[in-house]
Amino acid sequence: MSRRAVIEQAKGVFMERYGVGEEGAFARLVALSQSTNVKLVQIATDVVARSGGATGAENGRSNWIDRALDAFGEPAVVVSPIPTERGSVADFQIDHVNRAAVRWIGRPRDRMLRATTASIYPSAKASVLINVCRRALATGTLVGAPWPVADDETQADADQRRPVRVHAARVSTVVLVTWQVLSGRVTE
Repeated sequence: MSRRAVIEQAKGVFMERYGVGEEGAFARLVALSQSTNVKLVQIATDVVARSGGATGAENGRSNWIDRALDAFGEPAVVVSPIPTERGSVADFQIDHVNRAAVRWIGRPRDRMLRATTASIYPSAKASVLINVCRRALATGTLVGAPWPVADDETQADADQRRPVRVHAARVSTVVLVTWQVLSGRVTE
């Protein structure tokens, strides 16, 4: 497929996904390219591939990344940035979820796919996740942070729970997020 064709197809995906016009879609592609320092054609190719435009979807699970993520023992998701008109990242859309994440988060896969991180997690966890993903996307380095204890969790619950760390790494124009349960107990 030619560069122009893939960019046009990516604009169509953004127009449908974000409800913007052709110029708005192109502006978002350009802003994402500039904020990640990745060529526009590569961003467009990734957008088209993740949208299922290049291949047919098989219950939303036709992409090789889903099968690879399912091999992880720990919860893992792939998220893509949702850029604002000015190019900053407002939130992240969940593109892929492995089986461990489905069990850990406790929501059906189809309710998580295409949802935003802010809509899946309470405010404290969403804030940590969005910030970790933003830093990984901006720097291209592995970023980790402690995962917050739930607001409604009692100290007795926290004492029985092992601490968890969230890790994020940029892979091209998306971010791979994993959660790692650490040995030991929470001592907060």
